[in-house]
Amino acid sequence: MTSPHTPLHTPSAAVQVLWAKSGQLSAGTGWLPVLHHLLDVGACAAAILEREPASTRDLLAGDLGVPDTDLAVRWTCALAALHDLGKASPAFQHKADVLAARVWKVLPWQNHSESTPHGLVTQKLLPPLLEARGWHSAVARRAAQAIGCHHGQRQDTPRAPDRGTGSEWHAVQDELVTLVLTAFGLQDTPAPPATAFTGGAFMRLAGLTSFADWVGSSFPLDGDPDPLPFTDPAAYLSHATAQARTALDRIGWTVREPLAPNPAPIDETFDFIPGFSARPLQTLLAEILNTPDTRPALILVEAPMGEGKTEAALYAHLQLQNAAGHRGLYVALPTQATGNAMYTRLRTFLGHQAARRPGQAPVTVDLQLLHGGSALNDTYQNDLTRTRSEEQQTLHPTPNTAGDAADTVRAGEWFSHRKRALLSEYGVGTVDQALLGVLNVNHQFVRLWGLGNRVVVLDEVHAYDTYTTQLIHALVRWMHALNSSVIIMSATLPNQTRQDLLNAWNVTPDPAPCYPRLTVARTGDPAPISRHIPGPRRTQTVTLRATDPDPAALAALAVMLAEAGGTVTIIVNTVQRAQDIFKVVRDQLGPRFQSMCRGSKHPEKIGVHLYHARYPADDRAEREERVLRYLGKQPATYTRNGEPHTADVRPERFILIATQVAEQSLDFDTDVMITDLAPIDLLLQRAGRLHRHEGNTGRRGGHETPTLFVAGLHDWPEAALSEHHWKYVYAPALMYRTWYALQGRAHLTLPDDLDPLVQRVYDPGTPTLETLDEVQQITLRKADNHLRQQRNNQTSLGGQAHIGQPDTFLDLSPQPSLGEPDGEPTHDDTNAATDDLAAETPHFGTRLGDDSLRIVPIHRNGADYLDPKGQTTAQITTLQKNDWDTARAIYRRSLQVSRHDLVRHYRDHPTRRGTEHNGWAAHPLLRDAEPLILTGNQTVIGKTRVALDPELGLTYERIE
Repeated sequence: MTSPHTPLHTPSAAVQVLWAKSGQLSAGTGWLPVLHHLLDVGACAAAILEREPASTRDLLAGDLGVPDTDLAVRWTCALAALHDLGKASPAFQHKADVLAARVWKVLPWQNHSESTPHGLVTQKLLPPLLEARGWHSAVARRAAQAIGCHHGQRQDTPRAPDRGTGSEWHAVQDELVTLVLTAFGLQDTPAPPATAFTGGAFMRLAGLTSFADWVGSSFPLDGDPDPLPFTDPAAYLSHATAQARTALDRIGWTVREPLAPNPAPIDETFDFIPGFSARPLQTLLAEILNTPDTRPALILVEAPMGEGKTEAALYAHLQLQNAAGHRGLYVALPTQATGNAMYTRLRTFLGHQAARRPGQAPVTVDLQLLHGGSALNDTYQNDLTRTRSEEQQTLHPTPNTAGDAADTVRAGEWFSHRKRALLSEYGVGTVDQALLGVLNVNHQFVRLWGLGNRVVVLDEVHAYDTYTTQLIHALVRWMHALNSSVIIMSATLPNQTRQDLLNAWNVTPDPAPCYPRLTVARTGDPAPISRHIPGPRRTQTVTLRATDPDPAALAALAVMLAEAGGTVTIIVNTVQRAQDIFKVVRDQLGPRFQSMCRGSKHPEKIGVHLYHARYPADDRAEREERVLRYLGKQPATYTRNGEPHTADVRPERFILIATQVAEQSLDFDTDVMITDLAPIDLLLQRAGRLHRHEGNTGRRGGHETPTLFVAGLHDWPEAALSEHHWKYVYAPALMYRTWYALQGRAHLTLPDDLDPLVQRVYDPGTPTLETLDEVQQITLRKADNHLRQQRNNQTSLGGQAHIGQPDTFLDLSPQPSLGEPDGEPTHDDTNAATDDLAAETPHFGTRLGDDSLRIVPIHRNGADYLDPKGQTTAQITTLQKNDWDTARAIYRRSLQVSRHDLVRHYRDHPTRRGTEHNGWAAHPLLRDAEPLILTGNQTVIGKTRVALDPELGLTYERIE
């Protein structure tokens, strides 16, 4: 960016006394004039954009209709600088008495009992000043709104921004605009010719302005202000830009350049994975993208497990970075557990790619983990600590000289703040963090700016309900508007969902090729490229058997199967059911029972392990680790006596009892499976854990033939849906149609049966099932009607929840911000005795569901402790605000619950948790957590006895 030198300016007295920031309001010292802050933020915008890829700067030229990219950047930075023009008004200047006294000596004053926020004043003042310089009125108005909402919310421009403005005030406001334009060499430049300002242009300008303001506001206040900006604003801007570059270096905002400027072949790119060989999906996608086409793309990958979807997406990201000029990657997953697993995989991938740059210096990349439990991820926290230590030592270590390649991956603390995290170049987290960009929450435009001109991967999209799917469609539309590429991965998509996603990309859907399939839609093309993904691929025939859903019957079946040798997995639909089956299995085994959370393999015993979401976070993490240790790929590496240990620890006889948390999150292999009836896509996903790892062939006891027992498949499931509370977890219509689709089947052939079965169950045009009797037909019709109404309601609610479409967003009246909804799902912590009112109350978050609450079990024994032995105090009211180590230790004992009577109890009777200075209430990690006070490991809340059992987790018992 260049700005030619201009003659010195003779400043007015007024422009020299207007203040923007003050370190000591009462003393009137350490203050910063409005002009200085405007130029500081403009300089930060310039420093940010010079580190962006050329494609980002080209987008700004398109937004303003300016053919010269350098000129477009200068106009954009000048607009960002003018974000605080509203501070040059009586509404703001009266806020500091000592500084205001100087202002009132040269500008007229009036009393201000109420004042308009200065961002809104900017929205009011700036448009006529731009129009007077040749700007189109609509563009001036919308650009002013984009920079005026830098404190978080888009709002309507007020008719009268404040009282007391007159000719003297208007003159100094015009002078400020002139000085800013002069600094950027624009004072004699014709206005941009744009006559429209799109939703994408709005988000780019609003996001950049807030980011630049955050960085510029960190500049120190050093004594008396520098007089230079008043006479030579261009010279000051040059100094401020150098300071901005230093600030960006400090927070870790580096030059955005391709991770692999010339990507190696796929096999070489992933040679750090033992035995890796490119799969047909990976080769096909790479061939389709191996063109000089610079346009972003929507990529739909529908393929079963084992096809290498993740590696295909990562390689496509390398190709798109180079061809389309994208600046990073965000991988969005359905759960925190899948996010944690992907963080490790992406960290390794980035480390190896950063080290492998032939002919170029290695780079260090920033990777953030974005979800509500990131404070509990040791790898991420260690990366934060390591990065912080390097910054404090002001050392820039030479990467890739020794040790783990992933050490070239940093985690800058500045980006770990939830509003800033998507500004980092690389990220992994839940889909919720991306979806907040299309919800009306504070600074949603910063999130969208962070995702703009980037590769965004949405994994396992089949895991979401209709409401969240509507938000995903909105996100895809905004990514299209912001020049991003989107890669969507799923085992399979209902045909209607595939069509909706293509429509969101402004592409006419084509007939879907045979499964598995790959679809690539380039921006601007009328139709996508769709291909069948060829083989070879592993085909597995699974024996299908029906079984009684009674917990005692399932427990007896599991014990019998385990006695034959091998590993048995039971996946059920509710936590209560998992706990009940565990207790029956324990009783049936008697002395042969071996808790796998307390021991290891035992030749004469059967190991039993319970895993669900209703454990304190650290207990749940340990139980998850043991699932992977025993049923993951062998040999397993785990910690023993504080040291890493590697061994083959797959048990000879083992029973895993789990809920849906094992369905998506974990890569494990079981010899035989028992599952509750569930919608067909989830049922097949569970079946995908059968004989998953070929290395276990020959050691499966009596289960060399993969077998899936389905509880509830033998009889029409209407009674089971009520008795076992399944109807509160899954839509009865999908359960009935799944049951029907599997009738008469003795086998499933995977993956061949996957797509036909999913389309049959989910296709809204599927006819009424013919062989049902009249009563069953009536029941199914009622369930279908209820599901149709539910989907319509969720579609409508999802449409109301998001900010609108890119082409109509600015025509809608701004809505009040929803704040910062958590959006993290509670997964399988379902309240079976659901309250209808609670279930239907709209939550304009990222997902629908009952209200939830984070609790921390506290053991009361004279004092309050985190553990029953009384070794660690809870510090509910005494925790120091800056004590993050203790806060994390407390948070590790927390869990999310959604049982209605617990949530209602704490809503009506909140616990005293300290003040704004001390205690849980003061700490960002714990301010929303409530202590669950236990005596003797239990308590009674309303008509529910709540207990914490070391094996069962948190249990509920209804007291009549």
